[in-house]
Amino acid sequence: MTAIILYGFLRRPIILRHQTSEKLYNRLISIFNNFSLQKKIFYSYFFLCFLLISILSVSICTFTASSLRKRNTFSLQQNFNQAVSYLSYKLDGISSTSDMLIYNISLNSILNQTASTYSSSQQVNDSKEILHLLKNIQENDDITQARIYVPDNLSYSDNGVNICPLSQAESSLWWDPLFVKKGLHLFVGQQDLEDHPYCSSDGIALLRAMYKQNDYNTLAFIVRLDVPIKTIEEILNSANFTNDSTTFLIDSEHHIIANSDHPDENLLQASSNMVVPFSGLSENTVAKVSLSSGTYMALQAGLSQSDWKIITFVPYNSFNIAILTIIRSILLVSVLLLFLAAILSKPIAHTITKRMDHLCDSMSEARKGVLMPVSGTIYQDEIGSLYENYNFMIDRINQLLAENYQIGTELKSAEYKALQSQINPHFLYNTLDMIGWLSYQNKTDEINSVVYALARFYKLSLAKGKYIVPLSDELDHVSYYIKIQEMRFHGSIRYELDVDPELLSYSIPKITLQPIVENAIFHGILEKASKNGCIRISGLSRRTNYELIISDDGIGMDSEKLSELNSADIQDPDSSSGSHYGLKNIDHRIRLLYGNDYGLSFESEPMQGTHVHILLPKLHVDEVMQ
Repeated sequence: MTAIILYGFLRRPIILRHQTSEKLYNRLISIFNNFSLQKKIFYSYFFLCFLLISILSVSICTFTASSLRKRNTFSLQQNFNQAVSYLSYKLDGISSTSDMLIYNISLNSILNQTASTYSSSQQVNDSKEILHLLKNIQENDDITQARIYVPDNLSYSDNGVNICPLSQAESSLWWDPLFVKKGLHLFVGQQDLEDHPYCSSDGIALLRAMYKQNDYNTLAFIVRLDVPIKTIEEILNSANFTNDSTTFLIDSEHHIIANSDHPDENLLQASSNMVVPFSGLSENTVAKVSLSSGTYMALQAGLSQSDWKIITFVPYNSFNIAILTIIRSILLVSVLLLFLAAILSKPIAHTITKRMDHLCDSMSEARKGVLMPVSGTIYQDEIGSLYENYNFMIDRINQLLAENYQIGTELKSAEYKALQSQINPHFLYNTLDMIGWLSYQNKTDEINSVVYALARFYKLSLAKGKYIVPLSDELDHVSYYIKIQEMRFHGSIRYELDVDPELLSYSIPKITLQPIVENAIFHGILEKASKNGCIRISGLSRRTNYELIISDDGIGMDSEKLSELNSADIQDPDSSSGSHYGLKNIDHRIRLLYGNDYGLSFESEPMQGTHVHILLPKLHVDEVMQ
C-alpha cells in the first residue's frame, strides 16, 4: 500500500506536466489554425527554413569549433614543447659546463692539497690558475658569473668575486638541498640565492659539490654558475601562444622563479613569494581552468634537470578567438539567409493562396447578397475543385431564389423584425431618473447595482441581433428587469423562480417575459393598496412542448377583461391598443414563429392575482429560423 501511495505521489507531477504541455500544445495549434492560409504557408515555409539553417549552422559551428580547438591545442602543445626542449637544452649546457670544473684534473689537484704542505707561494700561483679557469667559463653567453667556494683556510678563499669561502655558503638557503644531491647538480632560483654584496644574482644558478678524493665525507669545493634571468625570460616568451599569454617557471613549491614579459598581473599574487594561482594541472595536457582572474587554457611540463616546471596560461577568449570569429561569421550568414527566406516566403505564399483569396472575396460578396460565380482559370487541383463546387452552389442558390424558394420565410422574418422593433423599453426613463436621484443621495453602491443591471438588461435585449434566444437568457433578462424595479420601489417587488433545468436550453422569442412581468407589476401589484407583491415564474415540461406560467398576486381582472385577453382578437396586434398591446404583440410573435397551436392564455380573479400561460415547442435555438 505504501508503495502504491508513493508511486501515485511521484507520478502526479509527471501527469501535471503532461497536462500542462498538452494544454500548451492545443493552445498553439488553435492559434495556428486561426491564421489565414497565406500566413500558415508563410510561417511553415519560414519555420522549415529556420530549422534547416539552424541545424546546418549548429553542425558547421560544432565541426569548425572542434577542428579549430584541436588545431589550437596541437599548436599550443607544439609551441610549448619547443620552449621546454630549448630550456632543457640550455640547462643541459650549463650542466655540461659545470662538468668542466668538477672534473678538471688541475682544479681537483689544487683543491685536494693538504694544508700543512700547501705553501703560500703555491697558493698564489694556484689562485691565478683557478681565476683563469673561471674567466674562461664566463665567456659563455648563458653564464653571467662562474664562482667557486673553497675552504676558508686557503689564502685565496675570499677574493670577493669569483672565489668565495665555504663559510659564506653555509647560511645560504641552498646549502642543505645541495648535500642531498650528493654531488649532482642543483638548480636554484633567485629567491634561494644569497643577498651578498658580491654574490647576489638576478637569475638562476647551478650548484655542484665536489668532495676530497681521499675523503668523500669532506667537502673540497662548490661550483656555482649564474644564469641571467633574461635568458630564461626569452625562452618563456617563446612559449607564449598569444600576445596576452603568460608563461611561468616554477619550483616544486609553486613559487615563481621567472615569468615571460608583460605577465597577466591578475595571475600574480601580491606577496614576497609569488605563487602560481593554479597547480593542479596534468602533465603535458591542455586543460581549461577557471580562476578568480578569469578562464584560461593551461599547459604544464616538468624539466628533467630539476623538479622545476614550466606552466603557460592562455586567456580562454584569445585561445578561441578564431573560433568565435568563424562562429560569428556563420551566425551572420545564417541571419542573412533567414532574412532572405522571410523575404521569399511571402511571395511564395501569395502565389499559392491568391486563387484562394479570390475565392474568399467572392464568398464575401455572396454574404453581402452579390451571388456571382468566381471567374478565372480553373486548374485541375484542389483549389480548382473548390472553384467548380462554389460556382455550382452559387448557380443553385440563384435558381432557388428565382423560384421564390424562401419568399414565405423572408416575409415572416420581415414581419417579425417589425414586431420586435415595436417593443418600447420605456422603463429606461424611470431608471435614469432613479439613478439621478441615487446620485443626488450619494448612494454609490446602489448606483453601481442599477447601472450593472441596466447594462446586462440591454445587452441581453440586443442579443447580438438574434430574435430567438435560450430560455436561460430570457430568464436572466427578466431577472435584471425585476432587480431594477425592486430597487425603484424599495423592495416591494419579490421574485420567485421555479423552472425545470431541462427547459433552460429550449428556444423562446427574445423579450417575451419582460413585457408580461412589466404588466403584472404596473397593472397588478402596484394597483394594490399595499403596493407589495410577488412575481413567480414556473416552468412545466411536457412531451413535445413546455409551458411557462407568470403569476402575480396583484388586483387581478374581472371576467370581461379576461375574456377580452383570451379572445381570438389577441392574435391581431392592430385590433386593440393600450395596456394589452404588449401582450398581444408577444402572442402574435409566438404564433408567427411556431404556429397557432402556441401562444398566450390567461387566468385571473379580482383581488386574487393573474396567471399568464405561455405554451412553446421544445425546440433549440439552432432549430428555429432567425
